Amino acid sequence: MLSFASTRLAPACLALLAAISLNAQQTPATPGPAQLGPNAPAHIAPAQLLQIPMLDHGLTLADFPNMEPAPALHGKLAHVAELSQNQPFDTKPASERTEVWLGRTHTALFAVFICYDSRPNLMRAHLARRENIDQDDFVSLLVDPFQDRRRGILFEVNPLGVQADANWAENNDPDFSYDQIWDSSARRTPKGWIALMAIPFRSIRSRSAAPDWGIVLGRNLPRLSEQDYWPHISQQISGTLSQEGTAHGLEGATSHNLQINPYALAHRIRELNDDDPLKPYFSKRNFAGTAGGDIKAIVKNSIVLDGTVNPDFSQVESDQPQFRVNQRFAVYYPELRPFFLENSSYFDTPITLLYTRTVIHPEFGARATGKINHTNLGFLTIDDRAPGEFVAQDDPLNGKRALTTVIRLSQDIGKQSSVGVTYAQRILNGRPNRVGGIDFNAYLNKHWTANGMWVESSTHQQDGTYSAGPANRLGLYRTGRSFNLNLRYRDFSQGYQADAGFTTIPQVRQSSSNASYSWYPNKHGIQSFQLQPQFNIAFDRGGNRVFHYNENDIVLTLPHNGLIVPFFGNNSDTLSPTNYPELAHHTNFTENYTGALIRLAPIPQFNTRITYVHGATVNYNPAGAGIPELLHEDQIRGYLTLQPTGPLTIDNTYLLDRTTAAHNDPLLAANPRIANPVASPRSTATQLAPGTVFHAGDLAYESQTLRTKINYQFTRSFSLRAIVQYDSVLANPLVTTLVRTKQVSSQVLFTWLPHPGTAVYVGYNNALENLDRGLCYRSLTGQCDPNNTDVPYSPQYLATGRELFVKASYLLRF
Repeated sequence: MLSFASTRLAPACLALLAAISLNAQQTPATPGPAQLGPNAPAHIAPAQLLQIPMLDHGLTLADFPNMEPAPALHGKLAHVAELSQNQPFDTKPASERTEVWLGRTHTALFAVFICYDSRPNLMRAHLARRENIDQDDFVSLLVDPFQDRRRGILFEVNPLGVQADANWAENNDPDFSYDQIWDSSARRTPKGWIALMAIPFRSIRSRSAAPDWGIVLGRNLPRLSEQDYWPHISQQISGTLSQEGTAHGLEGATSHNLQINPYALAHRIRELNDDDPLKPYFSKRNFAGTAGGDIKAIVKNSIVLDGTVNPDFSQVESDQPQFRVNQRFAVYYPELRPFFLENSSYFDTPITLLYTRTVIHPEFGARATGKINHTNLGFLTIDDRAPGEFVAQDDPLNGKRALTTVIRLSQDIGKQSSVGVTYAQRILNGRPNRVGGIDFNAYLNKHWTANGMWVESSTHQQDGTYSAGPANRLGLYRTGRSFNLNLRYRDFSQGYQADAGFTTIPQVRQSSSNASYSWYPNKHGIQSFQLQPQFNIAFDRGGNRVFHYNENDIVLTLPHNGLIVPFFGNNSDTLSPTNYPELAHHTNFTENYTGALIRLAPIPQFNTRITYVHGATVNYNPAGAGIPELLHEDQIRGYLTLQPTGPLTIDNTYLLDRTTAAHNDPLLAANPRIANPVASPRSTATQLAPGTVFHAGDLAYESQTLRTKINYQFTRSFSLRAIVQYDSVLANPLVTTLVRTKQVSSQVLFTWLPHPGTAVYVGYNNALENLDRGLCYRSLTGQCDPNNTDVPYSPQYLATGRELFVKASYLLRF
C-alpha cells in the first residue's frame, strides 16, 4: 500500500501549493480586448492581438508576386509587419525585415512569411530529411489551440520548403517526433525568400467552439545567431507561451478524425544468439514476413486515443554514440521510436517514472492523451516480450512478458501552475513494481518557477523478497536575461525502485545547483559573455558522501552560432567497502580537470563542435583483487557536419576516452591474483612475473567511437541514408576487467516518405565483431567451458547480425 506521509518535504509542498492558490486568486479577471478566450491574460496590448479573417479559398505562393499580396487580397489578410529579437540582443529590432500574412478557410489555417535579406547569398538552406533543418534559415509558427500557455504545436519551414513539426511543452525541449500532415512551399528571391504554411484544422487538437488560439511567429537567422519573434518573447520572462499573442477568429476549427496506419514488413535475418552462453548459435529467418499497425482516434477534438499492434522500428537509426566504458552510474539513452515519443510530454514528471527504453520488443499497446477543460490526461499500457526472449531456456523468465502501465492526471491552476498525480506499474512473472505519487509545478512570477514530486514504490522482487520506500524531488528556478539560477534537491530512499522509470543514482540524497550571469558587450565579435558555476553533491543513506562535483564555465557567444567555452572543475568520488570489499574504509578520489568547448559554423557548408577534457577519473573496474585507483584521463568529443551541396549532408562523430596510470604501482607484487591471471577471453594477457610494476603513463584503457552518417535527399520525399560506426575498447588486463572489443556496424536505408504515415523503406543492417568463429571456449569434453562462457576474442571479424528488409506503410484518414 502506497503512503506519502513519510516524505520530509510535505510542509514545503503545502507552502508552495498555497502560493499557487494565492497567485491564481490574485490574477485579475478583467477581460481583454476583442472578447478574448477565458485563458487569455488579463491585459493584452493591441499589437498582440490578430484577427484572422475568413477567406474564400486557400493561399498559394502565386498569390504573392514580388513578395507582396496580390491586389485581390488587399485588406483580406491579417498582417504582422515587425518582429523583434530574442537572441542575441533581447528587445532590439530584427536585423532583417520579416512580414507575415495570415488567413483561414473552413478547413485550414494559412501563414505566408515574407523574409527579406540584405545578403541572400549567405542564406542557409539545404534539401534535407524532414525535421533536419535546425542549422538552416527557417520560419516558425507556434500555436496554442487550448490557449492554456502550457502546450502547443510548432511548425517550421526552411527556404526550400522542408518541414519540421514538434509538440511543444513549456520549459521543455520541442518533441520533433510529432508528425502531422500539412502543406508547405517556399522559394528564394533576389530580395530574400518566401514561405507558405497550410495547416489543416483536422491535424490540430483544439476547442472547436473557442475563437481564440495562442500564437507566436518566428524567424531563425543562423549566420547572425539570431532568433526573432512576434510578439516579443523576452529572455527576462520564464517561458515562451507565457508571452504568446492571441489569434482571434478560429472558431469551428475541428480535428475529429480517425487514422489507420497499417504496415507490412519482409526481411531476411541472420544473427548470433548467445542468450544461453553454453549453447551459442546463429539463428536465421529467410524471407520472413510480418505485419502490424497503429490506429488513432480523436474524441471531442481534444482526446487522442492510440493503439498499436506488433509495432516495428526497423527504419529508426541507431543511437547517437556516448561514453559507455568505465561509467559509475547508469547512462541515459534518448527515445527514438515514434510510438513512444508521440505525446510523451503528458507523462513528464520531475522524477522519471516512465522511461520507455525499458520496453524493448512490444506486441501491443494503447495510449490516451489529451485535455478536458483544465485537466490533462495521460494513459499508457504496453507489453514487452524481451524479458522472456533474451534468456536461456531453463531460466524462470523464459517466455515471460512484462506489462507496463502508466496513468497520469494533472490539473491546471492559475497562470501556468499545475498539480498532478501519477501511477506507474510494471509486472513481470507475476511480480509487480508499483510507484505512485503527487507533483506540482508553480508559476511564482515572471522570473521564478518551482516544481516538486513525492512518490513511493512497492516492489515484489523476482527472488521473493519485498522492498518499499519513498523518493522526492524539489526544484526552484529563476529565468532572466542576465541572471539565471537552478536549485534542485532529491532524496531516494533505500527501498525505492521504479522498474518502468529511470534512476541515474539510486539511494542518495543529492543537491545540485547551477547559475549563470551574462553580459552583452557586442564588441570584437562577442555577442555575450557568461559565467556559469555548477555544483553537485550527494550522500548515501548512511550519511557518507558519494560524490562532490564542481565546474566553472566561461561562455563566449559569437556570430554564426559560434561558441567558445573554457572550463575547469574539481570532481571528487567516494567509493565504499560495500561496493569494493578490498577497500578498508570509504575512500575519496579527487579528480581535477580542465578543458574547452568550441562550436563554429563560419559558412553554410560547415558546422563543428569539439570538446576536450584533460583530468582524472577512477578505475571503477579494477582487475583481480585490485582496488580502484586514480587514472589520468583525456577525452575528446568531436562533431562535424558537412553540407557541400544542398541535398548532401555528412554528419561525423568522434569520441575518444583514454586513461593512463597516474603513478608507478607495484600492482602485481601486492596482488598475486593478478600476477598469474587467467587469460581474459578477449585480451592477449599471459602469465606475468610477480613484482611487475604498472608504470606511470602506461595505458589502462582506451575507448574510441567513429560514426559517419551520410544523407542524400533526391527530393523532399526521396532520400538515401547510410551510417557506419566503429567502436573499440583497448584494455590493459593488468589494470581493468574491461574486455577488449572491436565492432563495426553499418546501416543503409532508402526512404520514400510523401507524408508522415505513408512510406516505403528498403534497408540493410550489418554488424561485425572481433569474435572467434568457435563462439566459445571448449573444455576437454568438447563442450563450452562453463567456467569461461565469453565468446573468445579473434583478430578477425565475425558477422554477428545481418538484416535485409522492405517495409511499407500507408496512412488512412477518415
